Amino acid sequence: MTHSNILLLTGYIITLPIGTLIILSLLLPLFSASLFASIGNSYHSTSIPWIDNASECEHTGRNWSDRKCWDNEHNPMF
Repeated sequence: MTHSNILLLTGYIITLPIGTLIILSLLLPLFSASLFASIGNSYHSTSIPWIDNASECEHTGRNWSDRKCWDNEHNPMF
């Protein structure tokens, strides 16, 4: 191996991990932001056990159905 080949190989060995880290640091926020956005914006209906009458349920902006008070905007991250 010549000195130029050794220098070229050393340059590749140094540049490759640095370039990989830079690319990953740019791409990781894009993936994690989209993942948390999909989790954070998903809402599921859930019954509110401490509200047991229709008038109180509807007064809080929820829906009364099947003798239960339903919150249609329940966030699972809560």
